[in-house]
Amino acid sequence: MIRRFFIAVQFLTRLPVPSSLVSSESELGKAVGFFPLVGVIVGAGAALVFALLQLVLPPPTSVLGAVVFAAFITSGFHEDGLADTFDGFGGGWTKDRVLEIMRDSRIGTYGTLALIFLILGKLNFLSLLPQGQVWRWLIVGHTAARWTTLPLCAWLPYARAEGQGKLVAKQVGASDVITGTVTLLLVFLLLSWQAAFAVLLVTGLVTLLNGLYFRARLQGITGDCLGAVNQFTEVSLYLTALILLRLNIPG
Repeated sequence: MIRRFFIAVQFLTRLPVPSSLVSSESELGKAVGFFPLVGVIVGAGAALVFALLQLVLPPPTSVLGAVVFAAFITSGFHEDGLADTFDGFGGGWTKDRVLEIMRDSRIGTYGTLALIFLILGKLNFLSLLPQGQVWRWLIVGHTAARWTTLPLCAWLPYARAEGQGKLVAKQVGASDVITGTVTLLLVFLLLSWQAAFAVLLVTGLVTLLNGLYFRARLQGITGDCLGAVNQFTEVSLYLTALILLRLNIPG
């Protein structure tokens, strides 16, 4: 179990792991259950950066530092998937053309705009939250975002014949979904029951709607699609936190 956890850390982040760690395809697939736990670590790191920066800097600047930290520690892994997904679906009309564009390492107009709007959304939504809530939503947002990989991989086939995402998707089973879901539910303890219910609802809805769209367009998913849903979920939860605040519902 510890080995699988380190494999998940190695796959999703730049954090150091034992130098002797070499994973096989099957082990990488079985490590997916620990993706939400990696989200806890990334979110906690971003929360710590925010807490330290706000001692000397205004909240918006501290939020920027937290967002930059999260992107750096994950090498922009999920953001890259979002950009490729928008380029693919924005520029391609057939499945083959969409997959071809998504594989192109160059970023296009759709991907660039998606990243700009994504970062602006994160900065805006988090900056408008009370400082005491930001750290909690960073942890919850990153955890829930990585949980979405589990049901999508268990539900949909991989759309390509090969690819890095296939190493993850083809191995996910019920035990991995349960492991990741338990992690997510434990993180809900940081929130009020009303906020936890809202997170569960929004995360499930974002995952379902994206899954239905990918199934209709690609008859499956790719690694880029998983990254896109990750980012959709994270920014949607920050918006959810802001809506709860406006409605005077405890966060």
